[in-house]
Amino acid sequence: MRKWQRQLKFGLVGLLAFLAWLSFCVPAEAAASAPQTPTSPPSSIMGINLAGGFTQQPIDSNTFSGQTVTLSAKGTRNILEAITNPFGSRKLVWWESTDGGDTYNTVGTSGNTFTFTAPTVTTETPIYFQVEYDFTGVGLFHSEWSRIATVDVLPKRVPATGIKVTTDSDALYNGEATTVHADLTPSTATDPITWTSSNPDLAYVDEYGNVIAADVASDNTSGTANDHGIVTITGSVNGHSDSVRIAIGGLQDVSTVEGKAATFTLNDLPDGVSVANWYQVDADGNTTALNSTDTSYTINNPTVAGDNGTSYYAELSYTVNGSTKTVNTNAARLTVEKSGLLALTAVPNFNFGDIDVETLNQSEMTLENMDVTTNGSAYDGNNNGELTVTDSRETGGDWTLTASVAPFTLNGDGTDGHLGTVDLDIYDPNARLDETVPTNNEATKIYTSSDYDGQDFDVSNSQLVLGQAPLVTAGDYQSVVTWTLSVAPS
Repeated sequence: MRKWQRQLKFGLVGLLAFLAWLSFCVPAEAAASAPQTPTSPPSSIMGINLAGGFTQQPIDSNTFSGQTVTLSAKGTRNILEAITNPFGSRKLVWWESTDGGDTYNTVGTSGNTFTFTAPTVTTETPIYFQVEYDFTGVGLFHSEWSRIATVDVLPKRVPATGIKVTTDSDALYNGEATTVHADLTPSTATDPITWTSSNPDLAYVDEYGNVIAADVASDNTSGTANDHGIVTITGSVNGHSDSVRIAIGGLQDVSTVEGKAATFTLNDLPDGVSVANWYQVDADGNTTALNSTDTSYTINNPTVAGDNGTSYYAELSYTVNGSTKTVNTNAARLTVEKSGLLALTAVPNFNFGDIDVETLNQSEMTLENMDVTTNGSAYDGNNNGELTVTDSRETGGDWTLTASVAPFTLNGDGTDGHLGTVDLDIYDPNARLDETVPTNNEATKIYTSSDYDGQDFDVSNSQLVLGQAPLVTAGDYQSVVTWTLSVAPS
């Protein structure tokens, strides 16, 4: 047993000696001085760093003589470097130039921030800073370099009179970060900016404008966790403010109405990341694999009973050092509501007044609808010529309105009274509606819609055309108009 322990000890010493020899023998990157070309930004998914770099760049700012200035930067190692160099490390090295960018000197290696006191100046004086993310360890991992930030030092304070806020990214996956910026008016304004988030638990913003999205919630199935949604980031200065909205989470909640397709979409997946599968979680918590590898998933013809309250998430895959890994997005919720109203909400009564029997015995006559009140149980419409179809739907087929008119009968005996041919001309000059409906119970199309458009017709100028009737009997004649609203399948 002791021999085995000695062998193990010697083996560990040998391994450490080999690592030290490897570190010594690997050619080191030549020491570099700022300025250097800024390296590409890192790529990540759900907080997993696929490529390293600066997650927060030092930003430009203005100050004035004697003020304390703090700059901030943050870097991240990629996952391959972290796995293959568990004992390796990186540190931020701050470089400064006070001669217009000709030469740079190191001024700090102590952390993510660098603080200095602005020098006393008589004219606007720029000071330049670049940050090196320096690698120490085994391998050929190179240093990362930030953008060059400019701090303009002015002789005295310049008050801000306005602010415009922008963001490097208006959408973040969980665990990712971005930076918000403030453009001040005037451009030389020196007042400090205060940053706030409308939902710090979903996305936190620090004093330098670094926005960090929350991680995926441990309850990753219901779609109700506070790990996705919209946050408002506000910058305030000298009594002025402006805001930007940032979507947090790979998936956002979707609302629709019955019959209208709903789509969940993953935007801007990094290179090397793909969808392994989509999953649905029903209202009872049961999970179903959907066997789809697209970057979006569509629910066709959703219903309130079957789809309202379900949630969806995607499983993402990526490869590190030849090994495939997976990670889940946040879950987002589907809300399905009943579609809008389609209804025939107003139909008119018609009253065509009187006509002399002798006149109708001799010739055809056209009667105008009269603007008079029509009473009685047989009259169930309105007396102002209003014919209205209400359509507030967002899904479904086009609607068609038809009318049929029954033959006129003589009050009292129910006969036709030898009235002859009669046609109803339904007319609205404003809507270009002019349809003739025979009084034989035959349905006649009045109007067909498109694009879910309701219609409000004024048919008070409609007419009744009476054919010559030599044997017509004097009396009151009535008929019934049947209006039918129908929808073609979508």
